[in-house]
Amino acid sequence: MSSQIPLSCADITGREISAASDALRAEQLVFGPWTKRFEKAVASHAGSTFGVATHSSHSAMHVVLESLGIQQGDEVITPAFAFPSAAATLLRMGVTPIFADCDARTLNMDCKDVSAKLTDKTKAIIATHTFGNPEGIEAIARVAQEQEITLIEDAGQAIASKINGRKVGSFGRAAVFAFHSSTQLTSVQGGVITTDDNMLAEKCKAKRNHGFVCDPSHATDELHRVRTDELMQSMGHGYRISEVHAAVGTVQMQRLDEIMGRRDQLAKWYIQKLCGVAEIMCPTIAPKVEMSWEGFVVRVNDSYSRDDRDELIRGLHRHEIGAADYYQSIPSLPLFETACNAADTCPVANSISKRVLALPFYTSMTEREVDIVCQTLELMLTRGSFTNR
Repeated sequence: MSSQIPLSCADITGREISAASDALRAEQLVFGPWTKRFEKAVASHAGSTFGVATHSSHSAMHVVLESLGIQQGDEVITPAFAFPSAAATLLRMGVTPIFADCDARTLNMDCKDVSAKLTDKTKAIIATHTFGNPEGIEAIARVAQEQEITLIEDAGQAIASKINGRKVGSFGRAAVFAFHSSTQLTSVQGGVITTDDNMLAEKCKAKRNHGFVCDPSHATDELHRVRTDELMQSMGHGYRISEVHAAVGTVQMQRLDEIMGRRDQLAKWYIQKLCGVAEIMCPTIAPKVEMSWEGFVVRVNDSYSRDDRDELIRGLHRHEIGAADYYQSIPSLPLFETACNAADTCPVANSISKRVLALPFYTSMTEREVDIVCQTLELMLTRGSFTNR
């Protein structure tokens, strides 16, 4: 569907196009200067020592999990209310995802449910900052520290978010940032791992490059090591990011404050226009949180069913306005049902996922377009087949 007002679109300027063009003209198309700049920019922003770029946030998570030694038969606690990429990665690895329910207000993992689902097989916790909101991460980090369990931050939706002045990406042993086409910042497609653990960083670098400790196609200072069996020290993957993608990501990092300021203004417009609509619940952000808005997701109230919410989405589509059901509870997805066990009860995620509604949100969106979205949504709420309830 080609929407007049799309759900999301990237903010690409002449600066990104020029950088991508420069990268294409260079001798190295992977592991060149743009990749190093991109990694350094993201790591520095997160307050971390090391950055490792891959071709997607999905591959970045895969690399982190393997580099941490997570393997078949292990359990990893992961959010029930989230995009299913991390959970799918765990299943492919033969790891059992243990789904933690979400907090009804923040939509992040409920710390009490995380604690209740820890077992002797739990090797890691993946904590997602849902839609950019980091609230709750401090409590989960304390649990991970007390139980000596590795915490991985899935910060893909939250670059530049802070809680009590502390940036996301600084709470776990490693963090994964996303730079795909609909995140706040984009490299067109890409992900970056950040960590202060030098050994973990080296393992991640090798894993993303077929297990090579350095790329045999490039010159190396270690001239005595010239054979593949000397360079390939583990099994890995072809998860390298291109210099073109890294160039776009580097410029986007330079524009971070500009882009975040604009997205913050968009969120304020939405809240101002929808906060008085009785049927709609806008995001609630605590004063201690500095929010990086990945998108704008509202909820219809409890009197609306999943079918009602779906009809709202279809109605917005008919008016050429992008909308989506972000997110469905992962344990309720048919592809994941067989992976769930009896302990994976997540009633809050199951309930909320039936009523969430993602609205158009992108940097170049105008106040007039926000008005159109809000007015159309309000009109549908009053005229829909579900009004006489």
